Amino acid sequence: MDVRETRSVDGDHELSVVLADDTRYHIYRAIAEHPGEDVTVADIARRFGLHPNVARMHLGKLERGGFVATGLRRSSGGGRPAKLYRLSDMVVSFGFPPRRYELLSRLALEALAAGGSHADALRVCREAGVAEGEQALADAGRPPADAADAVEMVLRITEDQGLLPEIALQGEALMVILHNCAFGVLSGGEPDLICAMHCAFLEGVLEVLTAGRGQLSHKGARSIGRGDDRCEMLCSFPAGDSARAGQGGEAEE
Repeated sequence: MDVRETRSVDGDHELSVVLADDTRYHIYRAIAEHPGEDVTVADIARRFGLHPNVARMHLGKLERGGFVATGLRRSSGGGRPAKLYRLSDMVVSFGFPPRRYELLSRLALEALAAGGSHADALRVCREAGVAEGEQALADAGRPPADAADAVEMVLRITEDQGLLPEIALQGEALMVILHNCAFGVLSGGEPDLICAMHCAFLEGVLEVLTAGRGQLSHKGARSIGRGDDRCEMLCSFPAGDSARAGQGGEAEE
């Protein structure tokens, strides 16, 4: 049986409690952004300005919660081996926060109800992205004031979905980097479809937050579904158009 199937509601609550501590969440986030790398207690203590005993306590709780896996690195001098921590594969597929799975379940059920075709799945994902973008505007009570504001809105939405994002301006384009895949548990033998679903969701978000001007592409970029450690997507704008999408609530004519 898949380990994910053995998790109960109580297990989900336990995982949420582990990451409820702000420092511990940021430690987890730092580890999750580099899934193939090992860190030590000293690394975490130095990065977060913690006493080594405090860093060890946080890493121990992440280990017991299943968020990180551990190993040992023996020194050439024969001293005490250093304990190494790295992201657990189980946690990448299990995901956090729980809202991510609410979205995933809703998309899967709606796609099946719509007939289960690829086109239906992409349409449902895009519509869900539009809904998330519209909710972000409703919460803010205004459209993005400028490109930096749009970046912050996209960042909050992707953070809420547990995608561990990095969003940055690159000239007149937005670079979207995701360190976690909301649809990874469905990838199976169709990683291209899953990548297209992910892209469709973000297209919907950006359609709203860029007033329809941004064009999202992930062709040729890194993809978790194809075995990379991250997904990379670029939201570009027409030549001469600024990335001040959404300002004033209307696209420029």
